[in-house]
Amino acid sequence: MAAKEVLTIQLGEFSNVIGALWWNMQNVPALSANKSEIVDNEKDQSVFFRQGKSDKVAVNPRLLAVDLKGPMDFAIQNQEFNLSPLGIVDWIPGEHAASLSEEISSISLGSCEFESNDFHEWKALLNNKLHPKSLSTLNNVQGVNPVEKFNLFSQGMACVEKEDDLEYIENQIRFFVEESDYFQGFNILFDADNGFGGVASKLLQLIKQEYSTKMTFAVPLFPAHSTCESARRAERLTNLGLVVDALFEDSSMFSPVSLDPLWCSNNSRKFSELHNLKPTSIYQAGAVIATALDTIFFPLQAKKGSLLSLTDFVKKLTSDGRKAVGMSCAIPLWNRVSNLESLNSAFVEVTSVTPCVETFRDCWTQQLVWRGLPNTSDFQSLVDFWSRIQWKRTTTFNCVFRTPSSLVKPYPKFFLDSAKLVEDSSWSPSKIGPHFCTFGGLHSSVSLGHSLKYLHTELSKIEGRSLQKFFSSGLEQDDLLENRDRIIGYAELYEEN
Repeated sequence: MAAKEVLTIQLGEFSNVIGALWWNMQNVPALSANKSEIVDNEKDQSVFFRQGKSDKVAVNPRLLAVDLKGPMDFAIQNQEFNLSPLGIVDWIPGEHAASLSEEISSISLGSCEFESNDFHEWKALLNNKLHPKSLSTLNNVQGVNPVEKFNLFSQGMACVEKEDDLEYIENQIRFFVEESDYFQGFNILFDADNGFGGVASKLLQLIKQEYSTKMTFAVPLFPAHSTCESARRAERLTNLGLVVDALFEDSSMFSPVSLDPLWCSNNSRKFSELHNLKPTSIYQAGAVIATALDTIFFPLQAKKGSLLSLTDFVKKLTSDGRKAVGMSCAIPLWNRVSNLESLNSAFVEVTSVTPCVETFRDCWTQQLVWRGLPNTSDFQSLVDFWSRIQWKRTTTFNCVFRTPSSLVKPYPKFFLDSAKLVEDSSWSPSKIGPHFCTFGGLHSSVSLGHSLKYLHTELSKIEGRSLQKFFSSGLEQDDLLENRDRIIGYAELYEEN
């Protein structure tokens, strides 16, 4: 069966950090001198990658990355360019890569932190060749320091309503779509608590109009903050409400993701197996989320059996208008799973990364992906049986793969317990580098309704005088009141009946 290409769109700094780390993990087989049989047999890279015309061996991400215009932007040239060679075992950074080590220092970007010794922006993390049309900047953002001031959904909407920016992005999308043989849809990662939420909303409208038969899976992302002033929290919540409304209207499916405990006071988002994890570090949080996405997206590029299309991916999980799904992951997953008891122990490590959702016990449907475990046929039968015991009323689709997740510089190796790395020699670690087992899940659950009701409650507490910036940038108070009514309407879709 021919591969069906997917275009990934990344909007904003946090999303691009996550994307850079994810593309590095994706590109291990393409740049490894000795490809392992495991990877070759299970993974079809042409779903997410395109063939680079200037190099018959290398492949390029099928990617459109949009960021704010700034002094660190790479020059867009009429040729493909190499950022750095990829070393998957050697942890010494390449010439153009970020210098990352266990002894880290911090430099700030707005109110978030990067953790590194020499880290300027997300492109410093990327170990891939890019096509020049993969990079785009927003030229109509006003302000001396746009990283701090581009905070509002309405600012993003106004920014891309300028014809030159939107037309340029549309042309870049068209380039990647038209060069594909069997194009099937879009994955969109975007910063949802600032102006990029508005950019994503306008882009989704464009995609729905121009590519109405294609699927769009969106991942709105919310970076964690150590503190959040009440005025900024009101802005973030209002942005979230507007983003959720846009996604229910124009996406095919979406899954909100955050490690920020501020969204829910009793949820600390702690990963028991990740030592010294700092959720406020967008480098560390980005690595966690990138690993979760690397696991969850794996079935879209699997060769085993029939290739799962993005349409199948979406239709399995959405019904009756329930487009919002929750996301969970275990990083790393215990690699010695052999029976029901060990499965129960391993599943304790699973953590929800969806705001205001603790667990996914009450699901209608879910897709669970298990990576890095040997004897996949035996484990498939075991995990299917275990799932029927755990969720008696839930339709569960389990996907089991031998291919593990790989540690690729500059992944933050220091918070992974070395005891959790796979030691089985059949994995040929000298060929594919240090690696570990992972779990990722997408869930259509009653819990999403609770999350939306919580959002509605918090939005209702915000007074109009706290939102003057929204009104001055184009929104009206009636728009926000209508948005709150629609949020509670979406929550009602998730009531049990």
